[in-house]
Amino acid sequence: MLMLLERDVHVWNFDLNLDLDQINHFSQFLTAQERQRAAKLINPLHGNRWTVARGYLRQILSQYLDRSPADVVFRYGQQGKPAVEGEDLQFNLSHSGDRAVYAISAKYPVGIDLEYIHPLPATDLVDRFFSANERAIFHRLPVSLQQAAFFHAWTQKEAYLKACGTGLSTPLDQIEVSIDPRTPAEIISAPIAGIWQIQRLEISTEYVGAIVIGGDSDDIKYSNPNLIFLQ
Repeated sequence: MLMLLERDVHVWNFDLNLDLDQINHFSQFLTAQERQRAAKLINPLHGNRWTVARGYLRQILSQYLDRSPADVVFRYGQQGKPAVEGEDLQFNLSHSGDRAVYAISAKYPVGIDLEYIHPLPATDLVDRFFSANERAIFHRLPVSLQQAAFFHAWTQKEAYLKACGTGLSTPLDQIEVSIDPRTPAEIISAPIAGIWQIQRLEISTEYVGAIVIGGDSDDIKYSNPNLIFLQ
C-alpha cells in the first residue's frame, strides 16, 4: 500500500502503447460501461489507449486504497469530475497521444492537463477563447513562439478548471494565465476564490502540461513514483 501524507502530491506518467495481452489485462479492471465507452471510439487505437489510461488509473488508486483495481468505484460531480466513492483521496488524470499523467493528493483538489504538441490554428483559438490581455501578449510574440504560447496557456487553463471541477462551464477568457512560453506557469486571475498553486509539467519535447493544486500551503511536496519532471 502506498502512503500519501497530507501535503504530498504524487504525479504519475505512463506510456499508453501496450501489447494486446497488457490491454486485455487492464480491460478486466473496467466496468461494463467503461468497456462500452472504449468500444464506441471509432479508431481502435484510441479505444485501446482509453482502456489502458483508465486501467492505469484504477491500478494507481488501488495502491493507495489497498483494494483491487476492479473494486474502485467512481462517483461524478455535476460537471463530470470523478472521485472515489466513500473516499477523500483527490485525483485527476489527462491523456493525449500515447501518454497519460495522473495527479494524486490526500487533501487538496488537483487538476492536471497534458497535450501532444501538433499544428493547429493557434491565432484563431487565442482570439476566440483567451482574455484581452492574453491576446495582446500573444500577438506581440514572435510567430515562432505562438504555437508554444497557445499550448502553454491552454494546459494551465484546463488544469485549473479540472482542479475546480467546473469544466468548461467557466469561460476560458475569465482565467488569465502566463502565455509567454518562456515564463513559468502562473494563474494571474481566476473567477473562483482560493489559493491555487500551479506548475508546468515537462515529460518530453513532444508534450506540454500543467498541474494545479488548491491549497493554502507553501509546503506541498511533489513525489514522482514514475518519473516526471516539474518546473
